[in-house]
Amino acid sequence: MTLILEEAVCLQIYKLSVHLRIDSVNLLFCIVQELLGIHQSKVIRMDINSGDSLKTWRYDSLRSWHVNWEVREVILDFEEGKVQFSSLSADCKTVHEFIGGYIFLSMRSQDKNQNLDVELFHKLTGGRT
Repeated sequence: MTLILEEAVCLQIYKLSVHLRIDSVNLLFCIVQELLGIHQSKVIRMDINSGDSLKTWRYDSLRSWHVNWEVREVILDFEEGKVQFSSLSADCKTVHEFIGGYIFLSMRSQDKNQNLDVELFHKLTGGRT
């Protein structure tokens, strides 16, 4: 349990991001590979060839997120609309843990004496409930 919390703190200290190759389905049901970055404060859709940012969604506009464990698909519900994807390069549980960990870290205050809400941490990063 402590190791998980320490890893989450390391995410913020080292400003790590995860870049995922994803499949997205358009209206014609053609599968298109795209690149999605999970960053400390935002999710970024990027051009797979150049790495240029195409669209950015900040976590403060994230209303909810859900993982469909049966089809291994992540659904992010932002104020601007929903983003739905399946990852080719990482397990959907890893994506869920990163997003939950970043949201948990953003909710913490700068007070060094703050008690960690372990229950909330596990709720945000735990995956299956």
